Amino acid sequence: MQPEKSMPETNKHQYPWSNYTLRIHRERPVSSTQYTLYIVQIAVVIVLSYLSVVLLGPLSYSGISLFYFVYPFIIVFTLWWGLWGMLGGYIGCVIGAGLMVGLGVVPSVLYAVADLVPFIFMFAIYRGVLAKRGIDPLMRDLTEKDIRGTKAKRALAWLAFIGINAVVLNAISAELGVGIEYVLGLIPSGAYWLWWWGWFAGDAVAMIIITPILIKGLTSLVERQGLVNEGWLT
Repeated sequence: MQPEKSMPETNKHQYPWSNYTLRIHRERPVSSTQYTLYIVQIAVVIVLSYLSVVLLGPLSYSGISLFYFVYPFIIVFTLWWGLWGMLGGYIGCVIGAGLMVGLGVVPSVLYAVADLVPFIFMFAIYRGVLAKRGIDPLMRDLTEKDIRGTKAKRALAWLAFIGINAVVLNAISAELGVGIEYVLGLIPSGAYWLWWWGWFAGDAVAMIIITPILIKGLTSLVERQGLVNEGWLT
């Protein structure tokens, strides 16, 4: 008698966000509205990057803000639009927080890496790791009790948000940005840690306060319109 063949193992955890993955493209056609939004968000980040810096010195001459309120926008844009959101963060930092406040081309291009690299990691972590463990890759569980019938893991979501975004990735951002400026001679000798903590605190406070507000007010609306990327590019 032949042994009974076991049924193929199915995914034990099916979540409402299972279509948001780390593939490159979405399976459905991309609307012209979505492509337009990709471009518009880059312009928005440029303006907000500039305002974040010029309105909140005294470190503004080096492109560093004590309350970088554009940072939460880059977070949600990256969660929605993948590489387009990251590109918006990078270009916004180069132009808005760099060239428009008087930094040279080379310093602006180099130190803006600090507004690119952390978001690559964030997108990969949320879609590739946390989403499979019950954490919404769009961070709606920071403010919602349930997401399309799935109970939100709010405590775990906040722990991940603070630990990963506000601490680890923010520290990487500060180290890259301030470290590059220090090497380029844009930071006074002996003031490295003052600038580092200014960068770190300015980003952390802004993201903790503003990110949940943006997610609560906009993310579900954007998703209902079918405008969220299912992959890195579309």
